[in-house]
Amino acid sequence: MWKQALVVLAAVTALVAALPVREASTPPFASPAFEQLWLKQQNGQLDLWGQTPLAWRIEPYTEAPAGRRLVQYFDRGRMELTAQAGSSRTLVTQGRLAWELTTGQIALGSDLVARRPPPDLPIDGGSPDPRVPTYAALARLVATPASDRTTTNRPLQEWLTADGTLHTDAAPAPVRPGRFVSATGHNLPDVTVALFDRSPLGPDAWVETFGYPISEPVWAYYRRGTTALPSLIQVFERRILVYTPSLPTDQRFTIANTGRHYYRWRYGVDPSKPWPSPLPGAELPLTVPQDFRAGLFLEGVRDPVDLTLAPDGNLLILTAGGSLLLVTAEDAEGRAARLTTFASGFINPRGLATTGPWVYVADDRGLTRLRDDDGDGIADRTQLLPLDIHPLPGAAGAPVADHRGRIYLAATTREAPTSAVVLVLQDDQAFPLVPAPPGLVRLFTWGELLFAVVDSGDNHTRVERLDLTTGTARRRPFLELPIGFDPLGGLAYTAQLWADPIPGTLFFWGTRDTVGALLRAVPRADGEGADLFPFLSGLVHPVSMTAGLDGTLYVADAGTGRVVKLIPSLRAPQ
Repeated sequence: MWKQALVVLAAVTALVAALPVREASTPPFASPAFEQLWLKQQNGQLDLWGQTPLAWRIEPYTEAPAGRRLVQYFDRGRMELTAQAGSSRTLVTQGRLAWELTTGQIALGSDLVARRPPPDLPIDGGSPDPRVPTYAALARLVATPASDRTTTNRPLQEWLTADGTLHTDAAPAPVRPGRFVSATGHNLPDVTVALFDRSPLGPDAWVETFGYPISEPVWAYYRRGTTALPSLIQVFERRILVYTPSLPTDQRFTIANTGRHYYRWRYGVDPSKPWPSPLPGAELPLTVPQDFRAGLFLEGVRDPVDLTLAPDGNLLILTAGGSLLLVTAEDAEGRAARLTTFASGFINPRGLATTGPWVYVADDRGLTRLRDDDGDGIADRTQLLPLDIHPLPGAAGAPVADHRGRIYLAATTREAPTSAVVLVLQDDQAFPLVPAPPGLVRLFTWGELLFAVVDSGDNHTRVERLDLTTGTARRRPFLELPIGFDPLGGLAYTAQLWADPIPGTLFFWGTRDTVGALLRAVPRADGEGADLFPFLSGLVHPVSMTAGLDGTLYVADAGTGRVVKLIPSLRAPQ
């Protein structure tokens, strides 16, 4: 029973062991791979990261497994643990933070961004100063490629002010264009070419560490300590390089704190804590296990049907009236502070799922996919897939996505209108896998495994694993649910950030004796079963549940029109 799924649990647990302990006295590295890169680059002539790591988070990225990846911020950049295509191996990449800050585009995938204005924050992080340019000022530079200036041998004399104004004036040092980078259409100054030719980064090429230049070099004032000095500034994709000719030779080059500035811009706070610190929302009279916190996230939601995360990591809420709502901000308590209507017009919606940049919704018409291209919280593209299928009624017809991004759906087809099957979506086509279990309540996934919550009649419910590997229709008993418990769905908790719940914990929501109930099942160490516990009481009619990127649990209670937020337990110190 549980042994097949414990393979997944073991792999996830190994990842958990590699994550930092929350109560560590010094800011921890989120991954040994991050620490290895940091140590490797400490011997170069330039300090690429800063002295210690800052905050680590799980962030959305559509090409990553399950659409999320582990990242860590440093004063001068961000490291990302990225899966290699077609492999279970991962590698460390470096974020294009300077590009995002100056273009206002937050990369949520290779071709998916969220847009916001570049910040009016001085690039040296100090208080506003008319001589020190802001990221918003640099945005004017990155929008315009240049011509090759290396043949003119004229000194660089362009100056930039805080408001983005360019003017020509005498330069503090005779610096000239030294190399034209045709990939992005910008010139490197001769002092930078000389620096890069000395291999200041050890064995790493400068392009790997800085990315390509995305602006011309310009003079501006930049504070080193408390003193603003004339400096040559150039924006690269990943970092901003600063050259101050009045300083001693070995101190002339530095790198702006784009990692710290980016975190403040994206999350609205300084990265003062090395771990995610979710807030529970407004207090509610709910009973949860010790050390958990429960609160009100959102109220006034009429007839919620399903919850999932959008490609940007925010919460999506599907309602029976056919509206799809997106929470785009939280307040200081952790409550939903801003909503958009992502889409509307669905007819008897069953549920929703997200994979890559797309959101899938099943309703009477079949399966529709939607995408927000400009990051404003409203779907720009809507496509009803030509599948000739009819999803099963209610939550039984809700789509689910596995760890690899495959979409599963229980439906009837035009060829077999009376025989329900479980379908998998591939290349916008639906392929039947196994007959849908009689009494299907809802499908859910755990890693790459597919499960079904089944009502077998006579007040008995169970969980079955659907075997998709043998080519034959096989259903394996997995877990018996308590007699009298009327489940409405299940969730495998795979977040890697907390002590409790551990990855591999299963949650089931529904009613018991007409009262809302939430149960959790914890696999036993011998793999021969699971221990079931009451987890949450005080709900009326819970209909859906999902987990946020930071491990927060969200529960939609149709009986009260609320979305409840559950904050997991902290990890104990080591």
